[in-house]
Amino acid sequence: MHSQPSFRTAICIDYERLLYACQRALENLHQLQKQIASLSPGDAEASNQLLRLEAAYARAFAHLESHDEQCQLCRFVSKLAHRNFSSSSIAGLEKKSFV
Repeated sequence: MHSQPSFRTAICIDYERLLYACQRALENLHQLQKQIASLSPGDAEASNQLLRLEAAYARAFAHLESHDEQCQLCRFVSKLAHRNFSSSSIAGLEKKSFV
């Protein structure tokens, strides 16, 4: 069921590993949600499993966010991306205001 990830960071190996783990946890959660939707709503075991997968996704996402905040390389790249995005957005707005 796991598809090949559609992203490649190539900047920070740890971030990429955590991103893959987060994606896998989300895929597992979505898969079970689809299965539960086809079952009876009162299935306690399915509900418990869904809660476990939701918690696993929350943990994976928290690890990813924590790494992004603590890793110097990831913070640097994030700042560069934000600065480039902000300046390109402003430049786009300036062009539109003169047309």
